[in-house]
Amino acid sequence: MRLPTSFLSFVSLLILAISVSSCLFESEDSDQDNEIDCSQFAYPDTLFVIKPGQSNLVRPVNNLQGTYSASPLGLAINAATGEIDVNASETGLKYKVSFSPEGSEQVCEFFVTVGGINYLDGVYILSRNEINAVPVYNGVPGLALPCPDDDDDDDDDDDDDDDDSSCKFDGEDLLKNLGFEISSKGVFDLKKTVENGTFGSIPVNGTILDVELNYQLADLSALAPNKIPLRFFYYNKFSDVPKAILDDIEEKRKLINEVTDPKNPNFRVLETVRPAGKPRPPYVVIVASFE
Repeated sequence: MRLPTSFLSFVSLLILAISVSSCLFESEDSDQDNEIDCSQFAYPDTLFVIKPGQSNLVRPVNNLQGTYSASPLGLAINAATGEIDVNASETGLKYKVSFSPEGSEQVCEFFVTVGGINYLDGVYILSRNEINAVPVYNGVPGLALPCPDDDDDDDDDDDDDDDDSSCKFDGEDLLKNLGFEISSKGVFDLKKTVENGTFGSIPVNGTILDVELNYQLADLSALAPNKIPLRFFYYNKFSDVPKAILDDIEEKRKLINEVTDPKNPNFRVLETVRPAGKPRPPYVVIVASFE
C-alpha cells in the first residue's frame, strides 16, 4: 500500500523536530556539564597591597578554564588565567571578579580589594559647611586609617613627616604648593583650599584642576609609595555645575566610589567626563553656594 504524500511529509517533519529537540537537550546538558561549584573559584585572600620593586602577581586558588573579568575598571587581570597584577592595579578600590567556565554561561563571583585610599565622588557646598573631603581606606567608608595618633601633631608643622612610622600625605608638598589644604590624615579642607587661592585669588567659576596625591600608609604596604589622581572642580552656584558631571558622579556611585597655569608637573587639565565604568579620577566638586 502506498502512503499518502501528506502523511510522509508529516512523518519527516516529526522526525526533524525530534532531532532538533534532541540536539537542544544535548546542548543544554553539555552546558550544565561544564558548570562548576562556584566555591571552587577563589583567590588566596580578599585584600592585597602593592609591593613596588618586586613581582606582585596573584592567581586563583584553582586553575579553572574559562574567562575572567573585573568591575569596575582598574584591576589588572588576565582574562584567560585570572592572574592579578596587584602593582599595576588602581589601589584603594574593591573589585568584583567574575569567572565563566569554558563552554558555559554560568557566572561565579569573588570580591577582592587592592589596599589604599580613595575619595568618594561628590558635590561639596561650602555655604552648608560641607568643607571636608575624607579618604576612604581599603574601600570601606568609615574605616579608620592605619595612621598612629600623635598628640603633638600639628598639620601646619613641616616636621610632622619626620615620624617614619606614621602615614604621609603629599610628602613633597606638591599639592600644598598649589594651595591645597590637606591634613596628616589625608583630609582636604576645601574651604581653606579655596581661600588659599587654589582656584584664583578671586575663584574662577568653572575651574577644573587635575592633580595627583602621593601618599604612604603604615599598614601591610609598609609605607610603600602610592598615589591617586584627583579632579577638583570649582563653581559659584550649584546650578553652574554641568549636568554631565552630575550624571557621571551618579554613574560612579552606582559602581562602588578653571584655567590655571601648570606651575608644576603634578598639575594637568583633562576632559571633564570619565569613560564609562572607570572609577578614576574621583571628582571633588566644590560649590560656594547652593543659590
